[in-house]
Amino acid sequence: MKNKAHIKFEGHFKENIYKTPKRLISDKPVARERSHGNYLLNKIEEIKKVFEIQVIENSDLLIDDSVYIEFVSEWGTKFEFDKFDKDGVRKNKILFQLLKIEEEERISEEKKEFRYSLLVVVNENGVSEFIKKIKQFLDPSKDSEKGNFKNQALLNNIKSIEIATLKSFWVDGLHFPFPNENENVWWEVWFRKSDNSIDKLNSVYNNLDILGCQIGQSQIELAEYIVKLVKATSKQLSDSLLLLDNLAELRKPQEIANFIESYEDKREWLNDLKDRTENSFNENSVLICLLDTGINNKHPLLENFVFDENLHSHNESWGVQDNYPNGGHGTGVAGLALYGDLTDALSSSENINIYHGLESFKIFNNIQEDEKFDGPKFENAVSIPLINKPNNLRIYCLTILRNNVFNGRPSASSATIDKICFGKELGQQLFIVSGGNVVINKHDDYPVLNELQSISDPGQAYNALTVGTYTRKDKIDISTGYKPLVENGAMSPSNSTSILFDNSWPNKPDIVFEGGNRSTDGVYTSDHSELRLLTTDSDFANDMFISFGDTSGAAALASKMAAELRTNYPNYWVETIRGLMVHSADWTNAMKKNAQVKRNLLRTVGYGVPSIQKAMYSVENSLTLIAEREIQPYKYEKSRGQYKEYHLFNLPWPIDALQSLEEKSVKLIVTLSYYIEPNPGSRRLATHYSYHSHQLDFDLIKRNETIPEFQIRISKPEDETKENKPKRNGAEWEIGFNTSSKGSIRKDFITMPGRVMSERNTLAVFPKNGWYKNLKRQNKFNEKVRYSLIVSLETEENEIDLYTPVMNQLTIPL
Repeated sequence: MKNKAHIKFEGHFKENIYKTPKRLISDKPVARERSHGNYLLNKIEEIKKVFEIQVIENSDLLIDDSVYIEFVSEWGTKFEFDKFDKDGVRKNKILFQLLKIEEEERISEEKKEFRYSLLVVVNENGVSEFIKKIKQFLDPSKDSEKGNFKNQALLNNIKSIEIATLKSFWVDGLHFPFPNENENVWWEVWFRKSDNSIDKLNSVYNNLDILGCQIGQSQIELAEYIVKLVKATSKQLSDSLLLLDNLAELRKPQEIANFIESYEDKREWLNDLKDRTENSFNENSVLICLLDTGINNKHPLLENFVFDENLHSHNESWGVQDNYPNGGHGTGVAGLALYGDLTDALSSSENINIYHGLESFKIFNNIQEDEKFDGPKFENAVSIPLINKPNNLRIYCLTILRNNVFNGRPSASSATIDKICFGKELGQQLFIVSGGNVVINKHDDYPVLNELQSISDPGQAYNALTVGTYTRKDKIDISTGYKPLVENGAMSPSNSTSILFDNSWPNKPDIVFEGGNRSTDGVYTSDHSELRLLTTDSDFANDMFISFGDTSGAAALASKMAAELRTNYPNYWVETIRGLMVHSADWTNAMKKNAQVKRNLLRTVGYGVPSIQKAMYSVENSLTLIAEREIQPYKYEKSRGQYKEYHLFNLPWPIDALQSLEEKSVKLIVTLSYYIEPNPGSRRLATHYSYHSHQLDFDLIKRNETIPEFQIRISKPEDETKENKPKRNGAEWEIGFNTSSKGSIRKDFITMPGRVMSERNTLAVFPKNGWYKNLKRQNKFNEKVRYSLIVSLETEENEIDLYTPVMNQLTIPL
């Protein structure tokens, strides 16, 4: 069939007022006697005395009139979390603010129970306000008509109140012990932003300097936080930071993950490949910017696509060349990003046409690294190339990762990636990130170890296109006594997963590319060149080619595909390019056989293996519609954030063609791709304190459902009552919202007879919760956000033409 451009359409939708049909029900407070208020009052009065007797040994330290308090709930209960922020705002001044929520679990009478601890910063006025609430609780005249105590929703579930210690700010307790009091170590310190953040931070730095602490040069600025590295003992930090009101969290900085590589020389094929390569790269071409160990760009296969002026480094003293040992790393990624697997390119006799070029931003130097703090490096890696060449479209490819054992929790680095992609400062960007490698040395470790080892930081970033590995490399000479470890089409031995991520964090990886296999003797595994990819060697004076692979190689292949898509569709948003890659992906039979539960599929191999053919083109019996829109999810009304609108699409449908298929199957695939603005921190357990600025969802009209009925199902009307409330079960998607909605890209599909599909051409895109709606102090209620909606119809019937009728409806010349 003839390849055709995808169909981008402008009209065919309208904006509608949105009101969520789901009603949020708060947890009931524990039943208490009024005397509980006396206990709370005594505890809080003790805390108030801190402000009166605060004495500091070193008078040079600058202090604030704030204190940190830790609240602990009863087992089996939750706090009314939002009361600690919303009631803390009075006359635009924050009296107390929630910083951290931790969950503790126990088994009681054969059932699982939880309790929660809150870390709250309170100033002296805030303590007075809290005392006022307790006194209202104790006053019978303040009881409601139903006999409920005043403020009982806030106070009844509180079991204990204590002054917080520095350890209360340590969020890595499940993975790393809190440092000993006199142990001098690096800390990742998260400070809350405020109206006078600069003055407060100067006070912090002054205190730290007086106490002999070492302050890192770099910092990361996020929506509500400034993150800094500080080397100090816990005692030094306690003496300084607990006297200030803007400390939010303490974390352990992450370490660099290791690479696994081998190499071989295949110099004799070089000249033939160069002769067959058609260079269509020019000054306006798409560029892939590699964030890696640098590139040795004088390699004969790279020199015409990687120029000296496009080589950058985070630290000038590192240089720009790839000095990573044993054949380099960045140079290997570069070869794959240009040519793909050189095994295929060298063995073919066909010409290769390359339209895109490469940039390099060296973010890691194996000889000497400055700070183990990646956010500023990522920001420089975006801004410096953009300043150098502002007119080129780009793909950013990150293959240097740090170990991540935090169950998917956002880090300063992953939040920086999300912030860069969201593009408030430099425009929206497309970041491709490798998932991080698993080392399988024993035959029986696969796939158990893959499921136990999580995606590496910052691969958990919502907005990044995180790439894992699968393999089709299973050809090996079994006379040697070795066999391939993994069958054709299955998850690669190097692939890390998000099986252990907390349920609220994204499904990662998003997609998988070839990452190579390992050989096995039945007990141990080993690298085998026949089961690896082939790419360019940094030490090309001795070895022109090197075997490569794993998630770095897969990310390079993904970047090549993204660059080809951007070259073919230069006017598409980056959200659309990202969406097309996910949209075109599918699971292999081996993947489906080994992980039949959709959640496990998504958390091991994402949405599967992308198809460049499907991502790039439509054909007669398989068309793709693309809509790029802006939506305002929320508004400010009645002193709080409210939902504002949803979009209703009347899709240009090939109705007659679908009806002619009668009972023959048609598959509908829908992908919604958008970027969120991050708001990192550990408050993940509170519904009202989300990491994501907003969330979007979609649904399809059901058969025999009228458009007004569909609209009522999607958005609650003003006149709805219990008596006329409709059933709101949606379309029977193959994956389902609860499984596929993690992160900032959602894909689902549904298959039905053609005549039924002909009736189902109305689709809604609507908002879900996010911090834009709930954080009053950020004042982001009226923000508009972008999204890309991608819709495909596919049938295996080769004689049917679905494409032309749609083009005719849109009156676009063929």
